[in-house]
Amino acid sequence: MTSNLRDRRRQQTAREIQLAALRLSIRSGYAAVTTDSIAAEAGISPRTFFNYYANKQAAVLGMPPQLEPCTADWIVTSKGALIDDLALLLGRMLELKDLDRQVVRMIEQVWDTTPELMAVFRNSMDNIALTIGGLLHARLGPDRRAEAMLIAELATHALSHAVRTWAGDETMTESDIPDMLRQQMRQVGALLT
Repeated sequence: MTSNLRDRRRQQTAREIQLAALRLSIRSGYAAVTTDSIAAEAGISPRTFFNYYANKQAAVLGMPPQLEPCTADWIVTSKGALIDDLALLLGRMLELKDLDRQVVRMIEQVWDTTPELMAVFRNSMDNIALTIGGLLHARLGPDRRAEAMLIAELATHALSHAVRTWAGDETMTESDIPDMLRQQMRQVGALLT
């Protein structure tokens, strides 16, 4: 219980730092923002800032989604349809992330004027794809590494697109994101056959 409370506090502090970074970037321009100004805006010390984020780019983009170990184990051994299992896996990652439409919109607003942030975001998504690709490789077998990595890349791109669509569409719920991801991947598969 103490661990859960500590985790929630840590997530809340990380979110407050991210919101401070986004507000400053929108108000003053990303180039003018420093880690010290983010810390001041968030009401924390610069040292505390670095306990959460390595730099201002990471603070603007926020904590990347994480896989739970039990979910990672499950995807390797599941006998379900791969597309459905991927949608469930990525949907679970988003549940843990606690998405916020306004934050996603603010991030898009900042990176529209700051192309370097798109590269940082892409690197974060590549790391997620590498993790998922490794899990899919274990699931599909040793001779399917290339396919596992391609599927993981497609899934993370579809995830990114679905989240951005959700952020711009008030009628979508967070639970619609895995369905959209599944549909996009099926449509790509249909185009390839």
